[in-house]
Amino acid sequence: MGQIIQAIDAQIVRPRAMQAFEKGCEMTREDIESFYSQGNPVRYQRTYQYRESPMFIMNAGGNCEYHYTIKLNPPSYSTGTYSGEKVLEEAQYNGSGILGKPNTWHESEQDIIQAVESAFGG
Repeated sequence: MGQIIQAIDAQIVRPRAMQAFEKGCEMTREDIESFYSQGNPVRYQRTYQYRESPMFIMNAGGNCEYHYTIKLNPPSYSTGTYSGEKVLEEAQYNGSGILGKPNTWHESEQDIIQAVESAFGG
């Protein structure tokens, strides 16, 4: 039975898991980059920390088990008022005067789901 599972994993599951992960990473990068397509700050200079914040990890557990994480790492700086995590949160809704395309992380979440469903025929 182990050989059958290994064959299914190698020929079906692994390629689809990799496809979903790679597409999810690609779309997340595009969505995050689109944040900068709107707004032109005058009162502050952009640090582009949001562009650098996506983190991608994939782990293969064997026996057709794959786990991956696509998330945002908050910037290590603080504005003095907000933590890096709070800055990322505010950026999603143009809060606190942060200019950029809103809801880009929400778009990423939807694209990640779509990549998995597409890869596995859902």
